Amino acid sequence: MNGTDVLLVLTNLPDRDSAQRVAQALIENRAAACVNILAECASVYRWQGQVETASEMPLLIKTTRAAYPRLEETIRAHHPYELPEIIAVPVGAGLTGYLQWVAQETQVPDGHGKCAAPDDEIRHARFPHPSPPPEGEGDKDSLCEHVKNESN
Repeated sequence: MNGTDVLLVLTNLPDRDSAQRVAQALIENRAAACVNILAECASVYRWQGQVETASEMPLLIKTTRAAYPRLEETIRAHHPYELPEIIAVPVGAGLTGYLQWVAQETQVPDGHGKCAAPDDEIRHARFPHPSPPPEGEGDKDSLCEHVKNESN
């Protein structure tokens, strides 16, 4: 895995709820390894001939070139904007272990695919810190254990 196989994708959403929904969908279908929901920002842009200003929630999304088509499809399916910003920037270098983790987390294990349990009953658990399990203490499937949905 080299840095150029990993992408940093940027998008903006109109509010925290929609940002959380998009982030959750990206992680659940392994289109992304990690999504950072940043603090609200002001965006100034031209749309349909008019200068607009809006408050938006930026997302920083870590994925791979191989997972990018799934990521774009997921964002488009869950994004409320008619024309969502989706910009992918290749990662030129990074901590080797982290880049490997991104690659591992964006692979759909054979036969695993989409979770068969109802979405309202489960959520995908992940490590509290973005790092793989120590050598010999788990595999990629251990990162997709089901736990009871906790009220947010």
